[in-house]
Amino acid sequence: MARRPHTLTPVHHPSTPSVARTGHGPGAVLVLAADGRIELASASACAIWQAKPEELAGDYFPQLFDFDVTSRESRWVQAQWEVLLAATADRPITLKLQPKEAAAYDVTVRIEKSGETPARYLAFISLPLPPADPADHFLTQLNDRGPLGFFDLNFQRQEIYYSPMWKRLLGYADTDLPNTYETWLNLIHPDDSSAAPDRQGRAGSTGLRPFSHEFRMKHAHGHYVWLQCVGLQQHGPNGSLQRVIGAHLDASDRKDFEESGLRAEERLTQLGDRGRAGLFDLDFAAGLYWLSPGFKALLGYADGELPDTLESVLRSLPMDETLGGAPAYFLAQHPDQVSYFDVIRLRHREDRDVLVHAGIVRQISRKRELQRVLGFVVPLPGPRPAGEAEPTLPLGHLTVLLAELQEGVLFTDATGHVLHLNAKAERLLGRTLAQCLGQESGEIFRLVHRQSGEPGESPVHKALTTGEPVTLNAEFALDTGAAAPRPIAFSARAVIDAAGVPVGGVIVFRDPAEMSLTPEELLRANRFDSLGQLAGGIAHDFNNLLTTILGGVSLAKENHDYTALENSERACLAAKALSKQLLTYSKGGTAVRQVVKPADVLADSLRLAAAGSTVKVELAVAPGTGTICVDRAQILQVFQNLVINAIQAMPTGQGQIWVTAANVALAEAEVPALAPGVYVKVEVRDNGSGIKPEHLERIFDPFFTTKKSGTGLGLATVLSIVKRHGGQMGVDSELGVGTAFSVFLPVADAPEEVVARRAPAFNVATRTGRILFMDDDPQISELTRGMLESLEYKCDLASHGAEAVQLYKRYLNIGRPYDAVIMDLTIIGGMGGEQTFKLLREMHPEVRAIIASGYDNDDMARQYRDMGFLGYLTKPYRVGDLGRILKIVLGS
Repeated sequence: MARRPHTLTPVHHPSTPSVARTGHGPGAVLVLAADGRIELASASACAIWQAKPEELAGDYFPQLFDFDVTSRESRWVQAQWEVLLAATADRPITLKLQPKEAAAYDVTVRIEKSGETPARYLAFISLPLPPADPADHFLTQLNDRGPLGFFDLNFQRQEIYYSPMWKRLLGYADTDLPNTYETWLNLIHPDDSSAAPDRQGRAGSTGLRPFSHEFRMKHAHGHYVWLQCVGLQQHGPNGSLQRVIGAHLDASDRKDFEESGLRAEERLTQLGDRGRAGLFDLDFAAGLYWLSPGFKALLGYADGELPDTLESVLRSLPMDETLGGAPAYFLAQHPDQVSYFDVIRLRHREDRDVLVHAGIVRQISRKRELQRVLGFVVPLPGPRPAGEAEPTLPLGHLTVLLAELQEGVLFTDATGHVLHLNAKAERLLGRTLAQCLGQESGEIFRLVHRQSGEPGESPVHKALTTGEPVTLNAEFALDTGAAAPRPIAFSARAVIDAAGVPVGGVIVFRDPAEMSLTPEELLRANRFDSLGQLAGGIAHDFNNLLTTILGGVSLAKENHDYTALENSERACLAAKALSKQLLTYSKGGTAVRQVVKPADVLADSLRLAAAGSTVKVELAVAPGTGTICVDRAQILQVFQNLVINAIQAMPTGQGQIWVTAANVALAEAEVPALAPGVYVKVEVRDNGSGIKPEHLERIFDPFFTTKKSGTGLGLATVLSIVKRHGGQMGVDSELGVGTAFSVFLPVADAPEEVVARRAPAFNVATRTGRILFMDDDPQISELTRGMLESLEYKCDLASHGAEAVQLYKRYLNIGRPYDAVIMDLTIIGGMGGEQTFKLLREMHPEVRAIIASGYDNDDMARQYRDMGFLGYLTKPYRVGDLGRILKIVLGS
């Protein structure tokens, strides 16, 4: 059973909706499938969730509740369902039920398994008993503990009331302030006295009048607090104010944020309009672009002559560097850094180059797509006309600009002594500019080895000496004088003058904890980091396969010798299988588990992980080893990571790895956290350098690594996946001898799921028909036309979606629609297969469509079949593959 995650902690809300207070009988009942999907819902369940039966049917049971962390990703929902089953196995539990149009509230959930096959579950929802007086209870809780401070000023009866929270907002206890109107008047700021309740809207008012005001009141500590005040005034028939009721809310944070934003906007306006710095903000995701007047003036334009458009941005950049567009230009500069300083070229209105100092900050998505670029440019010193003073950027402007950055910035002179720190650098270093000014940068930005504590080389001195940029080495951290060194991400480079001489240095740095990647994205980053390590070996194997393919084709072409074409075909299929495995690994698991033989999974893992390696890897699986029920992609990731680690543990690149698998019977407590029973034990043993004893206990900790370029996520990810499959891991290591990792996985209760083998190509029968084929690659189109004609089909070709729709419409109008349409999934610069299919289906609901894609993935195939496609054709394909899928589709 998978361990229970903390994400099932219910979210607490201050109130319970009326449906729980009035009740709906004893509760509700839902019938659930084995995967947690809702099949039937009782009438009371529909009433509780405020939904129709068809709205609940098909949804997943965990999605009906409110948890601390939620996601609609299939793996996450499946994990929550497994935890719910485990949690309700022996007793009911309390969860937060989330209706469609009301706040969440507590209910009791009990899940029972039926005796049917396949298994189904009954979920019973019990509602809480209504309190004796729920309205009073709710108001009491809101009055005593809510964020609002209530008041009731009854001038007609001379009764004044301030709630305890009203007084606590101003730093007072309930007994510290008398309930008199003079209390209000004494606390309000003199400049805001016109906002007092008895001084608002008195002339001509009758009946009830709502109001909303912001004003300041004096805190017990002497400062003033901004309050948002909302309420109702009651006026008598003669217009006299009789009563005021309402609430206060602390608005200080919002006011501070507004004032900070106004100040920042004013500073940037002054800097961008009047200073010599040019500012720009290029939001590629939103399609919004801004160039400051100073930026335009630097290039010889008046403000109105260069509009804030992408075309203006391209006009300002060098033509020879922007052939791929503005995003490609900014992505190509310093690819390993989020922000950087550099000297760049801009294009003047007079079509000449302008050299500028540039400070640039980029926002890049996890798909490596450029979202936004912000920055400033300052002209480099150059020859001026006789008698004209050399313009300089005022230091105050530069200081203001640096203060706005979210990265720490440290400037030094040519000897490495500190010239300036911005505010962020002061906070990260724990020192002020006054304390650091003139100090040796190596003593201020002091690196230490994470394990030994030995001091590291000053990055500024290294940059000044070598002239090369210096980036983070994961072995080092920043020593700020605190109890523990601080993790840091940084880059350092020398500042070079026009003569090529270093005149100073700059370090840009930040705390990695403040970066925006989520834990899920970091785990995904670990998977792609592993792919990077595999790339060399994969290239080696692909080149071997391509040699076989090219050699066979060459013999057939030059010598009319076709004997090697069969080997070429086998090599193509092997390359296709390797690419499918690579795509599966990079995409990650699908939460779909299947029963497999350990020998098959281990063989696939070794084929990818050991590709191109000089280390000898042996696989031995004992006869009778049981099957395992796993997410195949995730288990591939487990064993590939372990083999990669073992290969990297060979100091000379030479060594041996033994991978073994066999059944083991575990007794009680023999392996911590595992129940007694039969398990499959897989051991990955190497004769590498071994692991230091002081590191052994931490190797599964997230972010712990001893590698220079490691993320510290590999083994943490492996352990997480194994535990998710109900297993456990162990490790044994000796320095200079080697390391052995053991993985225990439960034996499955079912035999291997066997996939039916495809019929050989020569059994595919031909038939007549008209096929529309769409692909933007002319060579693929012509090759496929030849294949279809060899199968006696007639064929028309389209290069994009619009052309395919036009051809289909032409023949549909005369009552002769195509027998089938084969469409490439991705079309560069036009509609792809998915969009085209939607248009074709609107014209002709009976269209028979096949999607063609280079992604050999079962989940994608299932997704497109659910969308309405009748077939999924994986590239590369043979004549037999094409004929087989057409026979299936045209016969369905």
